[in-house]
Amino acid sequence: MKRLKELWSWWRESARRRRIIGLGLFLVVCGGLLGSIKFAPTFANVDETPLNSAVSFSTSNTGDSDDDSSGPGVALTARQYSSKTQRLVMQFHITGDNDDATEASILPSDLDWHIKTVGQESASYQVVPTTTNHYVLIVDHLDDNFGAIQITVENRDKTVGANGKITKGGSAQLVLKNHPSLDNHNLEKLSAKQYAITAINKEIEKQQQKIKQNKQVIQVAQAAIKTDNQKITMRQKDLKYETDEQRQDTLSGISDIHSDQDTQRTNISEAQKDIEKRQTEIAYMQKKQTAINDGSYQLPKPGKTQIYQK
Repeated sequence: MKRLKELWSWWRESARRRRIIGLGLFLVVCGGLLGSIKFAPTFANVDETPLNSAVSFSTSNTGDSDDDSSGPGVALTARQYSSKTQRLVMQFHITGDNDDATEASILPSDLDWHIKTVGQESASYQVVPTTTNHYVLIVDHLDDNFGAIQITVENRDKTVGANGKITKGGSAQLVLKNHPSLDNHNLEKLSAKQYAITAINKEIEKQQQKIKQNKQVIQVAQAAIKTDNQKITMRQKDLKYETDEQRQDTLSGISDIHSDQDTQRTNISEAQKDIEKRQTEIAYMQKKQTAINDGSYQLPKPGKTQIYQK
């Protein structure tokens, strides 16, 4: 009987200790969850920046571009991530005034890039200027469980208005969220130098294609002018066999043909100017490509991303 009482007393004390330990563990877990909810950074209420949509440089430093939506800005044109290599590659285009298709005149040295990671420790990154107004951002050592990437591009280029007032360049803020469709296991891990060379080659091919199209425009216009000359010659021969009324119609038709020829000559002139411009750009890109290969053109050095804090 005494032994039974001792066992019962031990069981009650043990149960009390178990309840105290269980309650303590419960409070610790709840505290951890509340802490993570309160303090963990989140981008749940922040919209992801759409592809090919320019974000204007804002002077409010808030990432809101409403105060100058018509000015220069930044557009995210492509993004790929590989969980296998833990690399994220993003491509950007610096746009000009009013229209995403226009070109800006902001030098790479006037742009500061600030990269923040959400949901993981800092990673390494490198911003590579490739062709005019085009950049590649390479982020390495980025775990596949990262939450988002926040990119702030600061424009230090200042403009002086007609009234002498100096306007600051402002900054643009873009956000890329992590999602399963972003992962691309076939993403090739190139060096910054290789990205620059590849981008320049693609741009040269694009410019050469435009030159080819302009040459076709010139050929078509020249052929049209030649055909019009034949029409004019034939109509001029017919003039001596026509009545006064017919002559008026023929002369009016010849005048219309001359107007058409003027339009064709304008097309030829514009195409020739565009060819010269693109040939100059190709020569510049080839020169830059050579400088990158031999090391005389220094690409920006890698940096460390910052950790986003709410």
